[in-house]
Amino acid sequence: RRFYVSMLDNAKDSVKIINPYFVPTNQVIKALKRCAERGVKMDILISSKYDEPLTPDVVMYNMKKLIKRGANVWRYRPGFHHSKIMMVDGKVCTIGSTNLDSRSLRYDYEANAIIADEATTRELDNLFIEDTRKSDLLTLEEWKKSRTTWQRFRGWLGHLRTFVL
Repeated sequence: RRFYVSMLDNAKDSVKIINPYFVPTNQVIKALKRCAERGVKMDILISSKYDEPLTPDVVMYNMKKLIKRGANVWRYRPGFHHSKIMMVDGKVCTIGSTNLDSRSLRYDYEANAIIADEATTRELDNLFIEDTRKSDLLTLEEWKKSRTTWQRFRGWLGHLRTFVL
């Protein structure tokens, strides 16, 4: 979790994230907000289908916050995208088993490679762009249209339990 916060706090130009379980700790959410405040371009790719019942509502709750701050959020149409990748400034990336959720960031034994190589990061960047072609950009208007009152409530309630998700 400290690594993610550090990478986000040091981002100057761009952050790209692919993560299916986007239910970050408060520290990571705050780091993402600080990125937005500094004008760092954020692109986040999430799944359109999930294998956990509460997760999609909490993910969408978090996406609304980030869209309001200028993040581009992409929903991967083909379904469940299980990659866990973050690229920062086109220079460094991390790829591995870490979900952006409290369990992975605090309790589970996860393994990520940290790669400080522009060529590798560029390859992942290109894959990210390819995946956005199979995705829908989620706007605030689309978020509002696609979320029922019940889903919004579940998202809010679920985010209060982020520490166990």
